[in-house]
Amino acid sequence: MFDLSAGGCAVTSMTMVHTGSAVRILIRATDLGSPITIESAAVRWSKHGEFGVEFLGLSEVDHNRLHRLLQAKTSYPIRPS
Repeated sequence: MFDLSAGGCAVTSMTMVHTGSAVRILIRATDLGSPITIESAAVRWSKHGEFGVEFLGLSEVDHNRLHRLLQAKTSYPIRPS
């Protein structure tokens, strides 16, 4: 995962994913005890082993956790693994 924002992210994948597909995403970070769960997301673009996702549905708790992660990201950039 890379280019993480409040509205979505980009993902590197060896599996072909089609534009318009619905996906569920778990974001695991060292500082978090449990993953942030994006219950509803849509693939907006897909090319060359990468795809972009728009977050559509997450709980208020996970929304707040995502914002805390993004604030921490400004100090410690998240790099693709």
